[in-house]
Amino acid sequence: MLCKSVPPFVARMREMAELFGAEQPEIDRMADALTDIIRQFYIKTATWSLDDWEDEFGLQRNPVLSGSQRRARLLAKLNSNPPATVRMLENLVLQVMSADQVKIVEHPEEYCFDIYVNTEQLVDAFDIADDAVYAARPAHLNYKFINLLIRRASAGLYMGIAGGYICIVRGVVEDAVLPD
Repeated sequence: MLCKSVPPFVARMREMAELFGAEQPEIDRMADALTDIIRQFYIKTATWSLDDWEDEFGLQRNPVLSGSQRRARLLAKLNSNPPATVRMLENLVLQVMSADQVKIVEHPEEYCFDIYVNTEQLVDAFDIADDAVYAARPAHLNYKFINLLIRRASAGLYMGIAGGYICIVRGVVEDAVLPD
């Protein structure tokens, strides 16, 4: 607020109050515009500058993709620098999919690895993550994604009477857990 930038006795003047009332909406609009411009400097918050980011990384524009999918492609390109280590691939998938947790389990005797992805909801960036891992992994290794949806544990005891018999059913749902 403009009135807080001057001494209190000046802010109480009728002329200054009218001036502040007229100028404050324009200053608020400029502050919002500056905040939006600052957001465009970061891939995770960019909106209207995604075309520029795609040009910068040499990615072809795809109007079918949503904004979050376009950001995922950009993050995949940004994070896929060689050499491909387990930690780098985990971070790549974590960034691209905005997953809660990612773990890679290697199977060296079979020349492959499994990518366990823990998410609370289905992710629409699996294809983008798949392309990113395919491009970043060592060429002789195969891989597969395993999506573990996080479900909250709950237990219940249900009772009912059917045909003169008392039925008791117990149900348990557990959280998805990544392998060790």
